[in-house]
Amino acid sequence: MKILRTVILALLLCILSGCITFLTEIHVSGDGSGTLVQTISMNPEAFKGAMQEVAKGMGGSGEVHETTEEKPQKEKGPFSTADLAARAKELGDGVEFVSADPIQTPTAQGVRVTYRFRDINTLYLNPKPSAAMGAEGAGRSSAHAVRFRFERAGGRSVLTAVLPPDAKEKAAAPPPAAPEMDDQQLAMMKTMFKGMHVGLSIDVDGRITSTDATYHDGSRVTLMDLDMDPLLEKPETLKAMNERLASAMGDDAKTAAALSEFPGVKIESRPLVRVEFAAR
Repeated sequence: MKILRTVILALLLCILSGCITFLTEIHVSGDGSGTLVQTISMNPEAFKGAMQEVAKGMGGSGEVHETTEEKPQKEKGPFSTADLAARAKELGDGVEFVSADPIQTPTAQGVRVTYRFRDINTLYLNPKPSAAMGAEGAGRSSAHAVRFRFERAGGRSVLTAVLPPDAKEKAAAPPPAAPEMDDQQLAMMKTMFKGMHVGLSIDVDGRITSTDATYHDGSRVTLMDLDMDPLLEKPETLKAMNERLASAMGDDAKTAAALSEFPGVKIESRPLVRVEFAAR
């Protein structure tokens, strides 16, 4: 039963976060208007592998059969154009849906969606993978929404990203120690989280003159970048990550700090990030 629970939990994580690329890029002009581009895709082979592991955990062969029966093509789920267009209102007043371009490759299936906003002050943005999958609000209805403040000062544009407060769940007892992972569980974790990449960045239309952002390069500020593939290469990294995440369960700040210990991971720890730039 313990292994079965582990498999089911891992599958749920795969559906809600693993196997998914959710990259959010905010392009801001000197007057506070701009565009929001979100890339949402899933690794079809990783998801198929997760289903095979679930079948094995339940005593099956693990073989996934594909049917040749033709079914009517119908858009549905979080990647449908209709649903993506409807999210514009959730993202804030004055946000308009622009386009949704499908992504269809052997390693990724999804969509690249573009929205336009007139004033970034009205933008609400939830960058979590569960928002991309429709499991929680994409904007104003979410407690995890990032907000922005924009103003003109001394001939320059000043943008402040307001990151959501830490969400902590009070537990009656300390979280249990992470169970030791065997080779089979390590292989399953690698399969499920293959291709997971979550990011949130801001590109300003001009030259950044000053910022307190931890991660910035040129006209871009990175608030979050979590690419799982490099972390999946070594078993010892997976085991260490499993232990750290288990000890941080229920505390967003501790989870972010735990993930930031690993190379290549960028997670902004400041609650307010100020970017001053000279617009073009």
